[in-house]
Amino acid sequence: MRGPRQPRWGLALQAVGTCLLAAAVALEITDQPLPSELALSLAAATPYLAAAPLYTAGRRSWMVVAGAIALMLAVASLVRITEQPLVNALHVLPLLLIAYTASTIRSATHRDRNLQRERVRARHDGAERERRRWARELHDDILQELGAVQVVLSSAAADGSPEAMHSAIEQARTLVGNQITSLRHLITDLRPYALDQLGLRAALEALCRRTSETFGIRVDLRIDPQGADISDRLTSEAQAHVYRIVQEALTNAVKHAQATQITVDMEADHHGVTLTVTDNGHGMRRPPDSRRWSVLRAATPPASTVRGVGLSAMHERADLIDAQLTLRSVPGKGTTITLSVPHAPGHEQP
Repeated sequence: MRGPRQPRWGLALQAVGTCLLAAAVALEITDQPLPSELALSLAAATPYLAAAPLYTAGRRSWMVVAGAIALMLAVASLVRITEQPLVNALHVLPLLLIAYTASTIRSATHRDRNLQRERVRARHDGAERERRRWARELHDDILQELGAVQVVLSSAAADGSPEAMHSAIEQARTLVGNQITSLRHLITDLRPYALDQLGLRAALEALCRRTSETFGIRVDLRIDPQGADISDRLTSEAQAHVYRIVQEALTNAVKHAQATQITVDMEADHHGVTLTVTDNGHGMRRPPDSRRWSVLRAATPPASTVRGVGLSAMHERADLIDAQLTLRSVPGKGTTITLSVPHAPGHEQP
């Protein structure tokens, strides 16, 4: 997965700060005029500290440390210019910056460790939940009907009459046909055949059609007519993750939001592919201090009030393909999930 893109202004400020700090160190080594060294040191600290808010926590910490080093150099120059030992107390300021940075790095490391632990737990919980579901379906549905087939055929064999054999064969054919259908659904849930053979578009069409038939609700799939090659713009890995995210969104809308109408939109532009799943369900419960829609992105895990195994898995999958996942929900007015996936590397767009 590619790392976060560095902001342009941040790179420019970092470059300016590095050049100024190098010049200040050169003046210190060559014993040049102290006022020039003081000015360059202060000038070096300014772009470093200005660039810090533009970066993520880890990169921001290094910017603050570099700025603190420049400030320490400036204080040392000031002490020699003023010849006042008490000015050394100003060293406390850059030292406090370094201490704050160390504390921030420690907190960020602890937070990342907890986040990773939650993701692993959510992944294992999801896998265990799927295993329980498959075991329940195999036991409660398939095994029981196969047992019924065995009972019907055994009874007919014991009776021995042609009429009983004919009736048993018809019942067995019906039961086996039901199990073939159930197994097809189960296999599709495990890995949709259309996704591997025909691509994302055909797989989503089959998914929406099956969801509509299974739950008796309206599921509309709208695909940009200009994006005939929309599946070719994504890697096979990205297509699989996109399919699972849409599948989870449909499941949440039907089972948790009690939606009666769902719309799936898929379109492409020169940036990538965008999918939007909109339902008319009852939405998610709003946090007590929230007055607006809940907006969740792949880089930020869902809040505890709306977090679940399904949402965690969706965000994790989006993060794996460097996609942006946005969730907007209003209680009583439905939910909209938007997934923006960048083009596959090497896929040039006009």
